[in-house]
Amino acid sequence: MEKLEAVQKVLRFSNAIKEWCENDQGVYFNDFDEQNVQDYNGGYGDLADEIIENGIEEGLLEEDEID
Repeated sequence: MEKLEAVQKVLRFSNAIKEWCENDQGVYFNDFDEQNVQDYNGGYGDLADEIIENGIEEGLLEEDEID
């Protein structure tokens, strides 16, 4: 699964993570795209990684299913 797909899956199925992302980080589902989930200055790479890690902890993703 691509990184963007993983982020979208977590945000779709976890209200807690989605609310944290929107309320605390000021970033919304539609703000993520295939390029800005990558790690570069000005992108959301670190935030995307944190969303994925939280999704794994909540059992929404398996660690080995992310490319």
